[in-house]
Amino acid sequence: MSVHEPPALRLLHNPPVPSSLLQLLIALVLVGLTFLVAYPLNVGSGRSVDALDAFLLVFALVNLRLGWAAANGMNGGRAPAWFVVLGLLTAALITWAMIRALTPR
Repeated sequence: MSVHEPPALRLLHNPPVPSSLLQLLIALVLVGLTFLVAYPLNVGSGRSVDALDAFLLVFALVNLRLGWAAANGMNGGRAPAWFVVLGLLTAALITWAMIRALTPR
């Protein structure tokens, strides 16, 4: 990398946000989206589950897993403490939202 490189190229080499944080934020946005959208699916006898929320939460869980793998790769196999705390809180939120989405109403 030369000194005369444009700033945009320098950002590509040294992004300001780690990829693990980006994946964690995507997971949190997907969980937040479940509060705004819904697609009730009838499961019989007038009861329904929220199929769209369950679908979005699966993607949130995948993003959380990708973020966790990236965080482990940053520091020699050990995720930073801030990521572990936020990751566990996000996992708890995903679990709560998934139970809420798949409980028949």
